[in-house]
Amino acid sequence: MVDFNNETTVGTPAIDVVRILILQRRADVIEAFELYHKQIANNIDGSTSLIHARLLSLFMELQGSIKRRCATEKDYLEILKNFDSLEIEQMKKNFYYLNEYLDSIKLTVIDTKKQYDRTNWETDNKESGIR
Repeated sequence: MVDFNNETTVGTPAIDVVRILILQRRADVIEAFELYHKQIANNIDGSTSLIHARLLSLFMELQGSIKRRCATEKDYLEILKNFDSLEIEQMKKNFYYLNEYLDSIKLTVIDTKKQYDRTNWETDNKESGIR
């Protein structure tokens, strides 16, 4: 979590603080899914309330951005309706949707290195400035 009492936070651009908050909320959702599945594996009736609450928190952080990217108001309302579900399978789909969204805005992309094409090394060399 972001420590707002730390003097280095004051000098941090707001966009970086928001990115950290979003990533923290994402980690919280993953942790809630982990707890739920741990309970199920131990034959304990797992509650989905924590997953639902954390998923909604993550959605609320991203809501404005998601709405701007929707083609129509109807598309946005459909997404919004999906987040009301308390069914575990729908919550998983909702998390996958948000995860893909974070990937599309390059917040969680980890494979940023360009893939090397072994069949066309001359073109790859030209693009790299070797030739």
